[in-house]
Amino acid sequence: MAKRQIKASTPTASRTYQHVTVNDLSGGLDLRRSPTLLEPSRARVLMNYSLATPGELSVRLGYQAFSTMNLGNGRPQGGQRVYLGSTSFTLLAWNGGVYKPTDAGVLSSTPIYSTVSPTNQVFFPYDRILTAALDGANRPRMSTDGSTWVPMGILAGTVASTASSKASGSLSTSEFEFSYTYKHRGTAHESNGCTSVSTVSLTSTGAVELQIPNSTEAKVDAIVLYGRNKTAGEAVLRKISSAAVQGGAHSTYTVTSSNWSANDEIPTNHNVPDAYRFAVVWKNRWWAADGTVGNRLHFTELFQNQSWPTLFYIDIPFERGDEITAIIAQGDTLLVFGQSKLFLIIGQTSLDFEVRPSAGAQAGALGPRAVTAIENGVVHIAAEGVLIYDGAADRLLSFDVEPAIRDLIRNTASTGLELVAVTHHFPFKELRIAVPRVYPRGAIGELVLDLNRTRESETPAWTDTDRMIGGYILWDGDEPVTGNRGRLLSWSPTVGQIFEESTGTTANSSNMTAEYEGPHLATGLNRARFIDHYGEYEPHAGAFSVEVYVDGVSQGVESMSIGSGLAVYGTGLYGTAQYGGSGRRMYHGTMPLDAEGRTVWIKTSYVGQETFRHFTYAVGLVPEVQPRRFAE
Repeated sequence: MAKRQIKASTPTASRTYQHVTVNDLSGGLDLRRSPTLLEPSRARVLMNYSLATPGELSVRLGYQAFSTMNLGNGRPQGGQRVYLGSTSFTLLAWNGGVYKPTDAGVLSSTPIYSTVSPTNQVFFPYDRILTAALDGANRPRMSTDGSTWVPMGILAGTVASTASSKASGSLSTSEFEFSYTYKHRGTAHESNGCTSVSTVSLTSTGAVELQIPNSTEAKVDAIVLYGRNKTAGEAVLRKISSAAVQGGAHSTYTVTSSNWSANDEIPTNHNVPDAYRFAVVWKNRWWAADGTVGNRLHFTELFQNQSWPTLFYIDIPFERGDEITAIIAQGDTLLVFGQSKLFLIIGQTSLDFEVRPSAGAQAGALGPRAVTAIENGVVHIAAEGVLIYDGAADRLLSFDVEPAIRDLIRNTASTGLELVAVTHHFPFKELRIAVPRVYPRGAIGELVLDLNRTRESETPAWTDTDRMIGGYILWDGDEPVTGNRGRLLSWSPTVGQIFEESTGTTANSSNMTAEYEGPHLATGLNRARFIDHYGEYEPHAGAFSVEVYVDGVSQGVESMSIGSGLAVYGTGLYGTAQYGGSGRRMYHGTMPLDAEGRTVWIKTSYVGQETFRHFTYAVGLVPEVQPRRFAE
């Protein structure tokens, strides 16, 4: 089937009044081509407009403050919506503290935890049992409810228990060796065995009393005993029993039986995690980027989210000095991004993995938050552009906004590029990218890809916003409250506050500003006298202005009445009857007598607090019959 395109009318060389109409304004940005080569539906400027409805430009939904207070100046370090097996909650890191705003946005000025780096980015990976705070500088902290935070993993004891013989018991006349681990019953996690063991020799049948030093970690609520009969040739320490921690500096337990030959061995690989930068959960393990060795990826023991064996790591063979910038799981593949390259860790099961370079990937990722999974692949933002990886190869999505990507990369420090964030806001089928610089304004904002319009037109449909966003918090899990799934929060890049996106019609109770600049109509060699312009809109409150440019010279800004306080067909009454009709009206403006040239284009601006819609516009002109026969 032939591809259907909307074309502007072509002026004929006849000295009569005629008009050129642009019937669709919602094709998206095209910054790469000369403005005179743009398709009529494309635009040079599309700020704060939505492309959701083909055939109309509507002011995109606004935003409002979500958190009840501003914590203070300074960029938040990270945020996450966390879904555990029994609860869901939101976390925010700011100025070295972890905060937990309620689902109603109530935010206390006092952090619930405060031992994280005050400068590094903070990430909150999670599984069904716990979430952790990773900052690349400290041992990760974990929580099972978002409110109580303790160090992840449990440090093993270093002081051996005191062992002494007792008379009553069934232990044989032998030499015994004992050790212990610390345990957190809430997560069923144990430390490694104590680095020192205690031995005792019984000269007759009896028992052994052990005095075990208590752990200094508050979450430890049990001690697990292990032992072996050295005289009988037992090679490993096996579990004897588990008991609650007693008060005081130590706990006292009595061993009366040696019936442990079939019990579990003492743990030796339940090492506590080091300082990791960020992590994901994949194949029943946690995978985390090392805080010191840039290309090292650590992983946990199978089904043990707090056990990080010392030798469980992979050094990704990056080239050109790359380090791990982002990791994301997709099916049976873990994608590990560097600045300029992608490696794949492929696992058919949870026990065997294969590391492969991706021959089809063209680039890496700018930072940990610059990757996201969408409907048919993984989007990653790199110095080369915005790309989508489908498991075999990359496809460039930012072809039409390439000047904006180049401007961003060339004018932003690497520390700023690391903070680029992306999310797939699935209710609106939008890919939103928070960047520190939007071309050509040179200010912080967003690039937005409308996936529905892209699919329909088979061409990426981009627009942008002037939203100041530091990162996104998407509510994309099990939300028991109706309407919560799909909500999108963001944190500010300058202050400790959370906002809700795509809600309402205002900019946090202020006016929204939407701007449009269309394609440049060229009459070729024939000059034209431009007479007037007109367009179709939906009446709304607010201010709407049109500025016409002829050969690059502004013809002045005209303010158009767009219906504020005016009767609208379909709502106006005549007596007791209601006028029929639709909500569309037309505006009209005239141009100065000296509006003469070979190119013309229109800029529009809407300032207000309603979802204003602009449908189409046209320019009226009278062309010269033939080109002038002298140089100008």
